[in-house]
Amino acid sequence: MDVAFLLREYFPTKENISIDVFDAHSLNEVYQNVLRTLTAHFEIEVSVLQALSYCFYEILDNVHIHSGKPLGTAITHFDASNDVLRILVADDGMGIRQSLAENDKFRQITEADAISMCLEDSVTDGKGMGFGLYATSRLMKDVGLQFILHSGHHKLIHRGEQFQIIENGLWQGTIVYMEITTSREINPNDVVDHRTDAEAQYNEAFVEAEELENLWMGGKATENFAFSQYGTDFGTREMGAKIRELLRPMLTEGKCVSLNFAGVNVVSNSFADECIAKLLLDMPLDTLKQRITFSGLNPMAECSILVALQRRYKLLH
Repeated sequence: MDVAFLLREYFPTKENISIDVFDAHSLNEVYQNVLRTLTAHFEIEVSVLQALSYCFYEILDNVHIHSGKPLGTAITHFDASNDVLRILVADDGMGIRQSLAENDKFRQITEADAISMCLEDSVTDGKGMGFGLYATSRLMKDVGLQFILHSGHHKLIHRGEQFQIIENGLWQGTIVYMEITTSREINPNDVVDHRTDAEAQYNEAFVEAEELENLWMGGKATENFAFSQYGTDFGTREMGAKIRELLRPMLTEGKCVSLNFAGVNVVSNSFADECIAKLLLDMPLDTLKQRITFSGLNPMAECSILVALQRRYKLLH
């Protein structure tokens, strides 16, 4: 496989690029390593990771199931300064049209039609469900900056509102390339059309920690900190950092503070990480549990805070 071409074409002038070659035996290990690395970047919204984790595995698995070749290549690059994640998965196998032609229903389709149709629901050569690229196309509608699918002499390009299929130089096999904005919250189970629980699957594999199965409520607090005095919707890291600086002196004095979210509608994962989970950088979990309690949380806000704490705790340990 011409990895040098892939780097020139899709990752020019990029540093800190990760390149992994995988086969059927190492596929899961590569998947796990890439997702753990991305999980360590707290700038990436957890909901994006929850959806991406499902789509990325399906794209890797497509190489194993459909390409007819034993090896594939995965290349990743995260640009934290611009909140952009770039992911490419490529093989040098039979390509999309030839693979789909193994299904009698698609035997006569053109290469251009094959590239377009494979993004539709349940379009498959018969060896899979035809759902992975369909889910990926749904992810791209939510957070995609650019999506390229190159197979044979044709390339599908989806950039912004522009969608086109063009004739291009030959790539023997299939290239799937994604540019994703990582700072936008989405519903991961919408991406997978609620056919599986992408959120729970990601959390179980990469986030959940036994020490943080739930939030602690109703302790004996000596101070009340009402978040409603600052607003009803908390979505940014900037606001999270400001409020954490207000909380920090109260906690270092040894007081037990009730974090009161009564009247608050939205708590994003970014805010929860910046405001609360980052307190784990100042003190261990056992101490934090002695210093704060939670009250007034709606279910969605509680989930955001718990996942943020679990994610940061797990990576610190």
